[in-house]
Amino acid sequence: MRILFLWSIGVITLRGQEEQYPVLATFKGTRLYNFHTTETLAPHHFEFRVAHRFGDLTQGYENFFGIDAGATVRLSFGYSFFRWAEFGVERTGAGKWWNGYFKGRLLRQTEPKGIPFSLTVISMAFLTERKDPLRYRRWDDRWEYLHQLLLARKFSRRFSLMIGGMLLHQNVALATELPNTWGWIMGGARFKIAARFTIFGEGAFPLWQPSLLPDYRFPWSAGIEVETGGHVFQIGITSADGLSENQVLFTRRPLLRLGFNISRIFSFQMPEQDEAS
Repeated sequence: MRILFLWSIGVITLRGQEEQYPVLATFKGTRLYNFHTTETLAPHHFEFRVAHRFGDLTQGYENFFGIDAGATVRLSFGYSFFRWAEFGVERTGAGKWWNGYFKGRLLRQTEPKGIPFSLTVISMAFLTERKDPLRYRRWDDRWEYLHQLLLARKFSRRFSLMIGGMLLHQNVALATELPNTWGWIMGGARFKIAARFTIFGEGAFPLWQPSLLPDYRFPWSAGIEVETGGHVFQIGITSADGLSENQVLFTRRPLLRLGFNISRIFSFQMPEQDEAS
């Protein structure tokens, strides 16, 4: 009995001192499809990302399901100085939007016990080159700002879930009777089918009365993700118009668009340096 008692005390003590490990790959990439995930780049790593969206899929074969209409493109370039912070700049052809962003990881889920979820904040500033003398009369009128708080949990080796709040401020409102600041609740999930094959879905739910914008359309996306070494390839269908987040959130026409994303992560450091960091 004494031996059993001492053994039990030892097990409890060891469990109390059990080392916690960060949960890896809650999401495979820094983006789910149109929106960010809680993931940030590894220190001293770059990400180059190309996003394509074709025309309206519902036009059918006559326009080859939107492909004949050409593609809108977004180019993204991100870099991480630290394990918890990422910076980037992006250019979206539709609307001629430039944007910069800062992404900071506040918490990271650990196992076997410890922190139950990952928490990330994102701040983005958008600037358009588009000429619209009726709306953009001054330099300040061209700016919009988006702030996000994202919470995610990896429930198993296969399933991850994310929710978050999004707040968009426009220096010039869409119309004089409309507000300058808008809010959404965002949700996203991924399910791993095989080692390098995943399905995903995402959407953003407005926190304002839909009657403010009678032609407003709920932006959602769904698709598949394939990892091929240093590349992550995504192909999906979305109801969202545009490519930059401020465009996606204000989808105002009924359509479905086929598209894809290609992400390449790389570093100029030697492999042993990457491992040490």
